[in-house]
Amino acid sequence: MKLKKLITFFIPKLFICLIILGIILAPKSAIKAAKDGISIWINILMPSLLPFIIGANLIVSLKIVDILGILINPLTQKIFNVSGRSGLIFAISMVSGYPVGSKFASELRLENKISRYEGQRLVSFCSTSGPLFIIGSVGTGMLKNPHIGYIMLLCHYLASLTVGLLFRNYGGEKRIKSNNSILKDINNIIYDDTKSEGFFVLFGKAVVNGVNTLLAIGGFVIMFSVFFEILQFFKVIDFVSYFICIFLSPFSITPDIISAFISGLFEMTIGCNNLSQLSNISYNLLVPLCSFLVAFSGLSILAQCSSFIGKTDIKINLYIFSKFLHGLFSAIFTYVFLLFNKSYLVPTFFIKNSSYTYYNFYMDHFTPLLIVILLIYLFTYLKDLSS
Repeated sequence: MKLKKLITFFIPKLFICLIILGIILAPKSAIKAAKDGISIWINILMPSLLPFIIGANLIVSLKIVDILGILINPLTQKIFNVSGRSGLIFAISMVSGYPVGSKFASELRLENKISRYEGQRLVSFCSTSGPLFIIGSVGTGMLKNPHIGYIMLLCHYLASLTVGLLFRNYGGEKRIKSNNSILKDINNIIYDDTKSEGFFVLFGKAVVNGVNTLLAIGGFVIMFSVFFEILQFFKVIDFVSYFICIFLSPFSITPDIISAFISGLFEMTIGCNNLSQLSNISYNLLVPLCSFLVAFSGLSILAQCSSFIGKTDIKINLYIFSKFLHGLFSAIFTYVFLLFNKSYLVPTFFIKNSSYTYYNFYMDHFTPLLIVILLIYLFTYLKDLSS
């Protein structure tokens, strides 16, 4: 017990000291890694996440989730043993992507709208990537084949639902049926005047919350990009890659494949991009590996989700285990699907220079919206300071 406590006490501190030392010894590499992280945040995460986070905040605060949750409650209770409100969090996560599902699941638990065990069941399957990232960035941009993106998306959601079914009996809670009719429950929500606020007040809060969440996400992405670069500088990744390669070499797994995969365990976008740049990897291996990384989500997103979950009594280690299962099932489903659909294994076109060119058009149209959102955010923030 004492040894375990010593290890848990000193390991994080030694790791941070190693990172700081690496930044001092290799400032150019650290700056480049930080720029790469900022590029991912600006070109991918900000346009794809911010509007959805703000919209999802409004959906929750305007009680749309509560009303729709009552309607679908019998279905979600029977399949996943969660309330209808919780089931809608999964739908929001499917559209928005990481880490929105975990964020709203944690908020439901903080507000005591769901039990601890239901919260654990919910985060096990409601933490998913979004279609814009899987189809646009990974399928179209990196793998040069939008059909592969659709296959990965389908397998990603099937794997998530599979994990949800596995966790449906976690905690052994019995479903509690409401004695009220659906119309009466909806009527109670409509005429509940507690904490009643105007639309524009709620919109301002949704913008502030969305921008703050995205700023935190950007910080995680940048730091984990730097972490991986420093570990590469100290040859830690190379050592681990060559060590693992000793056992996997009979399966034609090379150190560069392992290194690219490890980079995805830190940040999935970087890992998928690194794997797609390799010339010595078959599509039969490339696509399932990318599918695993997107579903597992990587340490960067796990840290983002855990920052929300850690505020509740939901177990983080069990959440991480559920994400590992999500990645495993997603890779298996993708591999099996490709075995029976070999015509999809050929890239359909080539995108020059960058993996992120799919987002250029999106960014051009996103800029005016971003300016409006930032103005609302600044106005609300200054108003809070003056009060």
